[in-house]
Amino acid sequence: MNKNKGIESIKSVNIRSVDIERKLLMSSSMIDIFESFLKETIGKEVLIVNTNLGMEVYYYSKNDYSKFIRESILLYTLTQVDHKKLKFRYNSNRDEVYQSFCDALTTFSRYPQIFLAYAKKFIHIKEKNTSSRFLIPILNEFFEEVLKEIDKTGKIPHYDKIKKVKIKSQKLYVNNTVIRNLISEILLKKRYN
Repeated sequence: MNKNKGIESIKSVNIRSVDIERKLLMSSSMIDIFESFLKETIGKEVLIVNTNLGMEVYYYSKNDYSKFIRESILLYTLTQVDHKKLKFRYNSNRDEVYQSFCDALTTFSRYPQIFLAYAKKFIHIKEKNTSSRFLIPILNEFFEEVLKEIDKTGKIPHYDKIKKVKIKSQKLYVNNTVIRNLISEILLKKRYN
């Protein structure tokens, strides 16, 4: 498959609440269910970032599922959220997704606690979705680019804490890879005996 063709197929739906009270649009357990539902419908390359400021749904597809995602979110949040207070933004190509992602991170960087929480959440999602072939590599590239830009100003909030979380995440990934390789090796040796 042509890599550029895949990159151009990254899309997102961003949902923000204009309500003064900051709260999750969906609980963590509901997000898992919702993400599974979207993966069954759209495909395996679906990621949701759920924060007190809103929700971002990233997906990889040649088809535009923005209206489907919007209607699904409205259905899943029917009893918890006043739908009149939700604002949707649709990003239908790589450039729009990049701009939206960068704008959000740059805005969050003005609020150190929000930036730290978002960075930790993104790193956690990256750990959780190591099998992602398109979304995680692309979004991680965006994330690192924004960090470099913010670092040029010398104003990355909680830089040391974010660095610690990234290092811990990398160690977990390496450890998991080593464990998987050892298990594979043991299983292969078992078959030969």
